[in-house]
Amino acid sequence: MFKQAIYYFMAVVEEGSFSKAAKKYYLSQSAISQQITKLEKDLGFSLFNRKTYCPTLTKEGKRYYDLAKRLIDDYNNEYEDIKENLQKDVLTIGITGPFEKQHIPFIVRSFKENHDVSIDIKAFNLLTCMEKLNEREIDLGFGLTNNFKKYPDLIYQTIHHSHICVVTSLEHPLSHKEYLTIEDIKNEPLIILSKKQGEEYYHDYMESFRLDGMIPYIKKEVDDLNEYMMAISLGEGIGLTATEVINENDQVVAIPLKESHHHADYAVGYHRDNEKKAIQQFMKYVEDYFRL
Repeated sequence: MFKQAIYYFMAVVEEGSFSKAAKKYYLSQSAISQQITKLEKDLGFSLFNRKTYCPTLTKEGKRYYDLAKRLIDDYNNEYEDIKENLQKDVLTIGITGPFEKQHIPFIVRSFKENHDVSIDIKAFNLLTCMEKLNEREIDLGFGLTNNFKKYPDLIYQTIHHSHICVVTSLEHPLSHKEYLTIEDIKNEPLIILSKKQGEEYYHDYMESFRLDGMIPYIKKEVDDLNEYMMAISLGEGIGLTATEVINENDQVVAIPLKESHHHADYAVGYHRDNEKKAIQQFMKYVEDYFRL
């Protein structure tokens, strides 16, 4: 944007000598001096009084320095503002599982038809999504309501209350049942998701067993949903999960669970200090979508 010689000139003023300015730009002192001499020739006036031991600005040099600094500072500030505004037109959204995958394509497609905003979708587990949202590495995040509660700086809205079902293999003796109760599954080996999905999720899951009056027989803890469904489909145990989590290709059976404290509430949220205008627009869009 500006001639390099102008930056050399400002460095001499700010560093207090030609030699220090030269070190700053990894040049020889003579190279810096030549560049400034050429700049003075182009300008038509002297910038420094070279009769003194240390470079002293002439009256014209002082005015030119003030002008150059003001212009460069203004340029840098405007440039950063432009970049920031560009970033404000992009929303990075974290999703955590099949529930969002069912709805996000429709929400994003419709939202972009009415808003000039780019959408970048990132997939995480529940815990990672909340951490990245709290660190403002993403703009919005979907997850379970209980996961949001750990972070006081996250503002969220519960958007969906899901039904819980018992998940079994195709061959399991319970797979033909129309519905199940806690009494039906109290002695069944369970496959559960580990604390890597989030401490709050895990605590709420175990608390629901306590409220149901059941001591769970946990056979296996797994770290992700794919491993969870695979273990169940292979008959290693049964699981309890939201209906939306189950994919038709999982080769499992979902049976409604009645009279239980187990629940799954889905939410969407953002960091309170994130001021992107599009966040509020997207939040309202999501709330309206699930309200219909």
